[in-house]
Amino acid sequence: MQKVAAYLLERRDDMNWAAARTAEAVHLQGVVTNWLKSKGASAIGPSGTYLPQDGSAGTFRIEEAIDAGRRWWMAHLDEQSEDGRRFSVAVSITASGERVSVYVTLEAGWTASRIMPAFVDARCPRIVRELLALPGSWYHGLSTLRPKASILGFDAGEGLAAEIAHAGRSVPLVVVSTVGGNPTWAGLDSLIAYDLAGLAEVVVVDEHAAWALTDVLGSQFSCYSGAVRIYWPHFSIKQDRFAHPLWTRERLQLLAPTEADAIERFRRQLRTTVFRAAALSVTRPREIDDIRDAADRAAVAALRSRAKSLEEFEGLADSYAAENDQLRAERADLRAQLESLQGE
Repeated sequence: MQKVAAYLLERRDDMNWAAARTAEAVHLQGVVTNWLKSKGASAIGPSGTYLPQDGSAGTFRIEEAIDAGRRWWMAHLDEQSEDGRRFSVAVSITASGERVSVYVTLEAGWTASRIMPAFVDARCPRIVRELLALPGSWYHGLSTLRPKASILGFDAGEGLAAEIAHAGRSVPLVVVSTVGGNPTWAGLDSLIAYDLAGLAEVVVVDEHAAWALTDVLGSQFSCYSGAVRIYWPHFSIKQDRFAHPLWTRERLQLLAPTEADAIERFRRQLRTTVFRAAALSVTRPREIDDIRDAADRAAVAALRSRAKSLEEFEGLADSYAAENDQLRAERADLRAQLESLQGE
C-alpha cells in the first residue's frame, strides 16, 4: 500500500480548555460517523461493513484511546475490488495540546504482492469538504485554510505577493489569472478549489493584481493572461522558477483536442502534483502515539493490579500477547510505508 494523499486540519480557536477540546472532538466524531453511515454502514461499532459506490467490498474499524484530558479516535475504511485493487481512508481525531487535529490519509495498492503499476486518480474525500464546511476556522500549521478568494487591483496583488513570500506559510497557493475577468475556461477556479480543498489556497487574480505579482516577485515568477501557477511554501525569488509549476494559457489549451478533455487532464495533473507533495510532507500528529501508548500502559497496569489468581494472570498474559501482535502488525505497516517513501 502506498500513501497517495494526506490532510491535516486543525481547530485552534477557543481550544485552551480540555472540556472545549473534548466537546469539539466528540462533535467531529459525530460528523465522521454520519459520513460512514451515509456510505451504507448500518451500525457503528468497533468494526463493520459498508457499501462502496463502485460495488467493491468495504470494511471499517474504529479505534480510540483516552489519556487524562487527551483523546484519540480513528475510523479506518478499507475497500477491495474484485480485480485485487485496495483503497483505504483513515480519519483520526486527536484532542491534545490546545488544539483538535483531524488527520486524514488516502492509501492505494494491491491486495496481494505483485510488481505491476496501479493507476490511482485520487480525489478529495467528501468528509474533508464536510469538515471544512463546518462553522469556525481551520488551520494547517501557521496557515488558515480559506475558501477560494478573488484578488482585485494592484494593491491587493501586492498583498498577495507578500503572502506568497511569507516564511510561515504552510500550504501551497494556487493562483488562477484571468483575461477580461475570466480564467482560461469558465469555472476553472471553482473546479480547482473543489479538487484541492484542505490542501491548498486558491486565489483568482485580475490583470492589475497579476501585474503586481510580476512587479514584486519578478517576471520569472509571474502568473498572468489566463495562466495557473503553484507557489509552494518557503518561496524565495532566489529559487529556480521551475520549482513552482506554471501552466500558461497556451499550454492549457493544448492539453487535449476538446475543452472538456483538456480541463479534465489539467485537473488530474494538478491533483497529482499537490497530492504527491501532501503524501510526503504532511506530518502525522505525534500526540496520536503518545495518547495510545499512555492508554495502553494504563490498561496493562490496571490489569496487573487486579490479577490475583492464575486465571487472571493468564488473562494478563493474553493481553500482553494481543498487544504485541498489534505492535508487530503496526511495525510491519510502518516499515512498508517507509520503503514506499524511500522509493519516492
